[in-house]
Amino acid sequence: MCIALPRKVVAVVDPARAIVALAADDGAAGEAETVSAALLVDDERGVDALVGAWMLVHAGFALAVIDEEDARSRLQMFAAMRGDPGRLDLSDLHAELDPDLNAAAAPKPRRLDVI
Repeated sequence: MCIALPRKVVAVVDPARAIVALAADDGAAGEAETVSAALLVDDERGVDALVGAWMLVHAGFALAVIDEEDARSRLQMFAAMRGDPGRLDLSDLHAELDPDLNAAAAPKPRRLDVI
């Protein structure tokens, strides 16, 4: 199974080839990663319009544009899978599953210690 990661575009590196630079991952050092956004550029949306957008990226290609809420949700889930459940906020999920549940009564995320 392949996983596309949410990343934010910070600059256009090569407009002719639709190459964009991505914001660094948390804690990453070095040069910004670049990927092709050619799959997302067309006559209506030029490559410059992608700066600031969140995308799903896999194997050097931007596959889809997503909104910031979706990107942050996915990043939280990946953080939880890495063993960092402290960053996981399930309040939106609880509100969606039970609309009558107010935010104050929603269960607080618990940190699970791996033994």
